[in-house]
Amino acid sequence: MGGEALLWGTAVCVLGAVFAVHQRLRVRWGRQSLVHPALTSSKPYVLGTAVAMAQFGSSLAAFLVLTVFLQDGLGLSALLTAAISLPGAAGTGISSALAWRLVRRIGPRTVTLGLALGIGAALAGATVALCVPTAALPVALAGRQLMSGVAGGLTVSPNQTQVLQHAPAEAAGVGGAILQMAQRIAAAVCLSAVPAVYLRAASGSPGGSNPRAGYALACCVCAGLLAVALLLSLPRRAGGPSRLRSRATPASLVPPHPKENA
Repeated sequence: MGGEALLWGTAVCVLGAVFAVHQRLRVRWGRQSLVHPALTSSKPYVLGTAVAMAQFGSSLAAFLVLTVFLQDGLGLSALLTAAISLPGAAGTGISSALAWRLVRRIGPRTVTLGLALGIGAALAGATVALCVPTAALPVALAGRQLMSGVAGGLTVSPNQTQVLQHAPAEAAGVGGAILQMAQRIAAAVCLSAVPAVYLRAASGSPGGSNPRAGYALACCVCAGLLAVALLLSLPRRAGGPSRLRSRATPASLVPPHPKENA
């Protein structure tokens, strides 16, 4: 399994490098490139997009694996599975609404804090799966989902705003489209790879089926993805002060409509 994952990861990196070289050659030859050159030369934009990819793919994969684990591994009903997942949505909504207050205080470190909390939530899921008795497992996993939802709310919106602020004005529309496309690509890869890790580990143990071990391993994979995102967020934070004004609000980041200036 490790060799196959390494092979696919290497193939993705090689294809990405070939695409980057192809785009640079098109610019050198005077042709129109698919990716605006100003975007690839903006380090905060590139790093922020990579952070968004890792976080988005990890969060969706973790949710899918949790659903499979609860219903197929533990035999819980769809209604109880939804109830266990619901605190995650509530945590995301609450923390997203409050994230901008934290951004005013600590700036880009809000994203790093959210990613660190997400890593803690993923590792907590692995610990819960291995150590908590079956009777208490739904409650423990619901608490884990709440923690994960709060982490996502602190990460997604602030990171997206910072990424698009570093996109050059002449490539703002393309920058937003590439950010969304990159997240969808990450989601497609992670939604295939992480559940495969779970299924392989859950069914391939010598003692028979062990969904708890499979879920714990999948949580560790998600934690690893978030750890990569956290490392990528550090040089962006150290690269200079945030372009978010100290008293900025989400509404103030949106340019006024032309009719408002008439």
